Amino acid sequence: MVFRLLWERCMGKLLYFCPCMKPLKFHSLLVPKIWGGDAIAALKGLKRAPALVGESFEISALPGQETYCSTEGFVGLTLPALIAKYGAELLGSANFQRYGTSFPLLIKFIDAREALSVQVHPDDAMAREEGMPYGKSEMWYVVGTQPGASLMAGFSEDVDAADYERMVADGTLVDKACHYDTHPGDAFYIPAGTLHSIGAGNLIVEVQQSSGATYRVYDFNRTDERGRRRELHIDQARRALDFQRRTDCFVSVGKDTGRPVSVCRTPYFTTEVLRLVSDFSLSLCDIDSFVALVCYQGSASLTDNEGNPVTLTAGETVLIPASTQALRFIPSAEGFACLAAYV
Repeated sequence: MVFRLLWERCMGKLLYFCPCMKPLKFHSLLVPKIWGGDAIAALKGLKRAPALVGESFEISALPGQETYCSTEGFVGLTLPALIAKYGAELLGSANFQRYGTSFPLLIKFIDAREALSVQVHPDDAMAREEGMPYGKSEMWYVVGTQPGASLMAGFSEDVDAADYERMVADGTLVDKACHYDTHPGDAFYIPAGTLHSIGAGNLIVEVQQSSGATYRVYDFNRTDERGRRRELHIDQARRALDFQRRTDCFVSVGKDTGRPVSVCRTPYFTTEVLRLVSDFSLSLCDIDSFVALVCYQGSASLTDNEGNPVTLTAGETVLIPASTQALRFIPSAEGFACLAAYV
């Protein structure tokens, strides 16, 4: 009855969309990394996977790294192809006006068996100067850790370009970063320009602007299987870095169960966490956006207001079109937890 009422209250939203879309799943793109491990394959229950998987692109429109839809009726279509066909029905009216046929987010799992490089991402202005459409602000939601796991984010005190040059030369840059011990349920917002590195032992859901722009500053002097060190981007990083003290990257997240809990609200995306142990109906009437649901624990059966069903299990992601007015969740006996992202 509650689900029916939620649907009826949203009838105004139906005026703007043809209700023909349904929840969309995609084939994830597994990306080996020098620092990757086996936690993503374990989370997804994969019997076969490449060695050292560092990232799983769950929903991606990056050129050459697009994810392909696996949902019946849409099989084989990339995100750009889906947007070209469905436009605002998929993205939302405001997003379609703002981004056109581009998809604004890239959503990943990250498994850091070893620490990622110390790096920085450009903002929108610098990205455009470098010939890229978007900068890269991102957020991390920690879903698993090994003992002693940590990360670094932001400078612990103000520095300047001269300090940066000296610290790069003598290898002390990480000494001026803020370091955080990490635990499941921790969240961090990393605006463009923030020095950062995900430390060893973290399994993370990352929501970011749709950009691959990364400038490495330090890579712990490690080498690949051929003995080669990865390229550093010292000059570009200097231009991208915010040298001011930043100690606010950690985001406190409430522990409520049974309703969405806010994680991050930024100009680029909003994220919430949803933990369920009983049936739940969610109204999407006030969200003029797609919603990506990234399941990191348990499983649930979902049904939209048109009666379209989908099952979501740990390690899976589903994209809910903007035309959807409501969702009903029926969690399994072990419960269900997911991160939701929208614009």
